[in-house]
Amino acid sequence: MSSFRTTQTVLFFLIFYFVYADVALSPFYPQFFNKVFGIEDLEYTAFYIFIARLTVVIAVPIWGLLSKYFEVKYLLYVGQWVSAVMMVGMAGALNEQQFLLFTILLLIGKSSFFLIYPLLIELNGQGKRSAVVGMYHMIFHGAIILGTLSGAWIIRLDDPLLLFYGLAGVEVILWLICCLTLRKLSSRKKVVLKRESVHSTTSKQVYFVLLIGLVIFAFHTANNMIRPYFTTYTINDFQLSIVESSILFMVPSAMAIIAYPVIRKVCSQEKVPFVFALALAVLSISLILQGVTTSFIVLAIGRIFYGFFLAIAQSALELYLFNKSSNHMQVYTVASSFQNAGLLVAPLLASTSVISYNLAAPFVFAGAICLLTLIVARLTLFKEAKPLVQKIDVKEVG
Repeated sequence: MSSFRTTQTVLFFLIFYFVYADVALSPFYPQFFNKVFGIEDLEYTAFYIFIARLTVVIAVPIWGLLSKYFEVKYLLYVGQWVSAVMMVGMAGALNEQQFLLFTILLLIGKSSFFLIYPLLIELNGQGKRSAVVGMYHMIFHGAIILGTLSGAWIIRLDDPLLLFYGLAGVEVILWLICCLTLRKLSSRKKVVLKRESVHSTTSKQVYFVLLIGLVIFAFHTANNMIRPYFTTYTINDFQLSIVESSILFMVPSAMAIIAYPVIRKVCSQEKVPFVFALALAVLSISLILQGVTTSFIVLAIGRIFYGFFLAIAQSALELYLFNKSSNHMQVYTVASSFQNAGLLVAPLLASTSVISYNLAAPFVFAGAICLLTLIVARLTLFKEAKPLVQKIDVKEVG
């Protein structure tokens, strides 16, 4: 039991570090590229994020496919070493082209970390599924808070690139910890289905993954449109300092942590469709509110409601995915590609809306997308309530 707890703790910490390293500079990319490489064009931020997300869209399913043939822990080890080497390269980058190249290679390695979440789901079983999902989002958003606070400090450094030397060192340390604690971890399972059910189950799974993938794509597109220019928006339109803007940026993450016990309580299997629909409706209203208001108080209230219901909506959507799928590792990595495709499109839509209208426009468009997603999900995804998973025998390989 203690060995299992240690394994789970290490895996959750890897998720924390993965998110922390990813978001530390993300709210400040416009300021970062201006300070380090002298780039003043805001469109470069959108281009950089686009290339990064495209890399993840391509890389994640490949890691998911590899997990069918190799232990997840070995794939994580490879990803950690690739990440460490590439971070050293980023720290020594002489221009934005070199920095982008090393970022692409870094993300190829880092994409192996997307296997951790479904691995935790499989290790804990169905009875603890909502608890694992809730814990995941609490850790995820806790990392965003600390990453954002760190980013506000990092961007003030004389040479922010030095950060990546430190992150490379952390990668090596975490690799050593993983080697010591994950030795007995086995992730490879053999799933045996009745022969006559294989074809129907596979076709239903493909249809389900495509349908939920489109909902995930729209959901993450909407909720990431507001990120790239949030600090610029609040500094310019509300005259906030960079520290005040950073605090406001991380309010939703604080609310997501508060939402953890609610997620555990309300996200039962039969309630998930209703919970997702309700949370998405509140998200839509809160996003539009943040975009149309000129009052800081109203903006802050909108951020509070937005963060609380964002965590609930995303948890409900992921629980529905895990509840309706039989192969969590492969299904989740494919679904993650839809998620990252949304993250890829989001900065482009954000940039287009800012150029065409103003810095508040991404909020309004994001709210409209959430509303449309709600309608589509209710008419298609949640129309069929029967489980797709056949009764199966699961055996460990080896």
